[in-house]
Amino acid sequence: MFEDTEAKGGFDEIWYLADIVGYGPEPCACIELLRQHKHISVAGNRDWAAIGKIDTSDFNLDAGQAYQWTAQQLTAEDVNYLQALAIELKRDDFTLVHGSPRQPLWEYLLSVNVARDNFGYFDTNFCLVVHSHVPLTFGQNKDGKCFVAKIFVQ
Repeated sequence: MFEDTEAKGGFDEIWYLADIVGYGPEPCACIELLRQHKHISVAGNRDWAAIGKIDTSDFNLDAGQAYQWTAQQLTAEDVNYLQALAIELKRDDFTLVHGSPRQPLWEYLLSVNVARDNFGYFDTNFCLVVHSHVPLTFGQNKDGKCFVAKIFVQ
């Protein structure tokens, strides 16, 4: 899986921003793959749903069934790994969360207004999030005005 990365110089450490499990048919393999590499990871809503740390009634029926199935696949070691994940980590000048600094598991960062409201919830220069599933970069100038700095095209 990492052959292309290795061919391009590799990496020092993986920063994984959650939802390790809950999407696919091999949750244990996903955890094991991460554990084979130097990494840090935060918890996401799907990780916590799969181990019963959050109520799954807020998810649609299919997702709820997927979490029940995932929970049955996980080993005790996998559950312990997911239980130990923090909801926020700091590494160098970065804050890492799944949802947002204000609501690390759930909030979607999709608008300038929501981004502006979140700038006060972290004290590093950068904050990385992935829950929104949309590649955006927000910035804030010295006057506190928030703006979309760049929209990435895939």
